[in-house]
Amino acid sequence: MAFALAPPAYLPPAKPDHSHTRKPTSKLGVFLWRRRMWFESTFVLSMLEPWEKILLITIFAALFILVCSGIVMYFPQHLMVMQRRAVYYLWGQEGGERLLWQWLGFGAGLHKEL
Repeated sequence: MAFALAPPAYLPPAKPDHSHTRKPTSKLGVFLWRRRMWFESTFVLSMLEPWEKILLITIFAALFILVCSGIVMYFPQHLMVMQRRAVYYLWGQEGGERLLWQWLGFGAGLHKEL
């Protein structure tokens, strides 16, 4: 004899709760949601737990800030060193920055044509 069980009147929410992945209704919300879904699916963050996402994004943000500050602070000085070395290797003498500008055509009054 088969007994049919009636479903309970109240069901608890499904676990895990995926309400944060539902598409919002406002245009701005949809735009930001699409960017977030693109970011999470591109870098496979959707498989991580929330604390793992925060840890990974924090590490990448710190590395990005360090690289950007290194570029801003040290790259101009490094370009000058590389320019001096290039002048030395090309003309065999140091301090020939004027030679470089003349060779490029910016010396001896030629810069007025530009």
